[in-house]
Amino acid sequence: MISMTSDPRLAELLASRICHDLGAPVSGIGALVPQAAQTDAQLLLKETAEELRFRLTLFAAAFGQGDDRAWNDLPRLLAGAPMAHRVRFDVVPSNARISAAETRILLAAALLAAEGLPRGGAVRIAREEGGIIAVAMEGRDAEWSPALIRLLSGGSIAAAIEEGPRHVLAPWLFAQAGAAGAEISLAVPVGVQVPPLLLGLGA
Repeated sequence: MISMTSDPRLAELLASRICHDLGAPVSGIGALVPQAAQTDAQLLLKETAEELRFRLTLFAAAFGQGDDRAWNDLPRLLAGAPMAHRVRFDVVPSNARISAAETRILLAAALLAAEGLPRGGAVRIAREEGGIIAVAMEGRDAEWSPALIRLLSGGSIAAAIEEGPRHVLAPWLFAQAGAAGAEISLAVPVGVQVPPLLLGLGA
């Protein structure tokens, strides 16, 4: 079982990362407000405000207390991902319900996968037998975060935290999985570019 951490530095890094990822739409709105009388600016302002709303909704579910929700809510939440302009999130439909803790784990894994697609691509999330969730990614130069690989190889969350806010999703994922008693592993690759990440959330 993955151990949980109460290291306050994780919260500090997460706050820094959230502020960074909210910065672009907030700055965009600030730049557009003086031009709000113009039709084009109004359209851009509306789009940017919607982007900010989607991102806040995602971050509330991914990093907050949250509530139980439907599995099929995941695509709507992931529409707020900072990488959504270059990464497509394909969530295989299911009638399942997921807890707030499972939601945090799934969203962290999906965002971590999207970070591994610097040139764009797709992230696929699917339920498998026995409560296993497979998170796969496909795209040019796709690779899992080195921070994630080190954690999977037995590295500590404390050491991962030292890598800074750009890499905070890997220790956050492991901390959430540890608290929920979930297992994380990489599948044995068979004819795929990058092995899927497997999340054992229970039946």
